[in-house]
Amino acid sequence: MSGPGSESCPKRRAFDALAPRWDAMKPDAAVAAGVERGLALLGDLSGASVVDLGCGTGRLEEVLLPRLGAGRVVAVDFSPAMIEQAARRVPDPRVTWLCRDVLDTGIDSASADAVLCFDAFPHFHSRAALLAESARWLRPGGALLVWHDVGREHLERVHRRAGPAMERDLLQPVSALGSLAEAAGFRVERAEEDEASYTLLARRSG
Repeated sequence: MSGPGSESCPKRRAFDALAPRWDAMKPDAAVAAGVERGLALLGDLSGASVVDLGCGTGRLEEVLLPRLGAGRVVAVDFSPAMIEQAARRVPDPRVTWLCRDVLDTGIDSASADAVLCFDAFPHFHSRAALLAESARWLRPGGALLVWHDVGREHLERVHRRAGPAMERDLLQPVSALGSLAEAAGFRVERAEEDEASYTLLARRSG
């Protein structure tokens, strides 16, 4: 998930290995509650075109799709096993499942109304480049939402225990991420974190 480079191979293998037990690691109800908290910040999504970064097994899509109506989702993950499981879990024609690096998606410029990243952002290391790509995909005024339903310090402990493939997958303070987003052409609307959550909401300028 970190962009092109040699380090993505062991990480991809790690996520492929986790895929069969990924959904058992956190109850669906807890995931849905975290997703709902973020989506509530975006308001009406009916008819929207959405990009989901680091979609994993598709649990965000289960909560998102009822809000979209005739809208569509491009869901991106670099793990083939995660994408295969997601496509089985959510066989909805409104979703395009892409097994790609996030910096090489082929997504058209100005084609999305929202870019979402739920509980996945620490796994991306080329963050300035990813934010620039997200700005390119979005129409003017389109939303970027990065959020977690655990705090940054807790997440750091989890990833450090996960072994070499993920031990460096850490979140910077949300204020620092906000500065990166502004440099990529976003206007930050919300940058908040506490012991139980992390939220960045920004809009593409222009």
